[in-house]
Amino acid sequence: MIDLSKVQIQDIVIHKVGNKAKDEGVVIAKDLYEIPSDEIHQVLLKYFLSSFKFETFYKFHHEVDLNMNEVYAYTSKMLVDRSAFVEQSGHILRHLYEQSGHPQIKSGEVYVVHFGNIVYKDFPVNAIGIFKSENKDVYIRVDEMDGSQFDLHSEQGVNVKKLDKGCLIFNFKADEGYAISIVDNVKKGNEEAAYWKDDFLRVSLLEDEHYLTDQYVRMCSNFYDDVIVATSEQTDKKDKLMFLNTTIQYFAQHDEYKEEEFTEKVLQAPEHIQIFKTYKETYEEMNELPTVSQFPISHAALKKVKREFKNDIRLDTDIEIKVKNDNFDYLEKGYDEEKKMHYYKVYFNHEA
Repeated sequence: MIDLSKVQIQDIVIHKVGNKAKDEGVVIAKDLYEIPSDEIHQVLLKYFLSSFKFETFYKFHHEVDLNMNEVYAYTSKMLVDRSAFVEQSGHILRHLYEQSGHPQIKSGEVYVVHFGNIVYKDFPVNAIGIFKSENKDVYIRVDEMDGSQFDLHSEQGVNVKKLDKGCLIFNFKADEGYAISIVDNVKKGNEEAAYWKDDFLRVSLLEDEHYLTDQYVRMCSNFYDDVIVATSEQTDKKDKLMFLNTTIQYFAQHDEYKEEEFTEKVLQAPEHIQIFKTYKETYEEMNELPTVSQFPISHAALKKVKREFKNDIRLDTDIEIKVKNDNFDYLEKGYDEEKKMHYYKVYFNHEA
């Protein structure tokens, strides 16, 4: 979906932002930064882009008018008028400073970058990147002196493998708030964790194939718990794992979700198919999902949500059974009348 193999930095400006609560202020660059060599260009690309996973996308949001979202407005002017890049980057810096009032928010360098030669959903696009470096690592520099002597120096610098905060704003569907990917390496639960995404960028989830794939796989899992378990006389963890694996296999083997095809191949039972359609309508309404019966499947999103559904059966006897590669035919459940306990029988040819 995202091809960065030929990406180039077209413009870059470097500012510095402080903590507003400490009245640290900002340092605003007056001109573009001229990248001195191809080597530095490649280092910067690695620093800016290597931390993005492109599994979840967002769009700019505002409760009243999208144009009132500050970063959306400044970014739009940049993309329309390249000569306004430095000026609008300064507006982005000041807006970030206004949101940096929490005492734990760190000062740091802010890089505003214009990228070209990106492919997004098979379309050539450019993008605006906003990045903030907050943490410095200590490095040892070794200088070779005359003969066999060496000299050591310690230096502080930015680790190009650790982007603290960043966003890529792809020039795609501008009227709807663009498509945005975000990096924020603040641990969840920290009080300042929300300021980058919620206060500074002000974004909401983009309802694209990534979002829909994730939501509909989760909906199928909830459907099993809420409906099939409730209407069946006897179900167990193995049955649910088999259902989830069948669901995931459908998504993995198809490029497009089609409701009629999905219900026939996965649900099969006529009584479950009709209940599923009703459940889906209620689920879409409660979770504010678009009403769709067909959409492209994102295999990147499927890979992410699949990691959350583990093929394991945990028993109250402190025994855990892990099933790989959908090998449920080799697992048989029964009940021992003498011990008054359930059991699992496992078939195999030899021990690994």
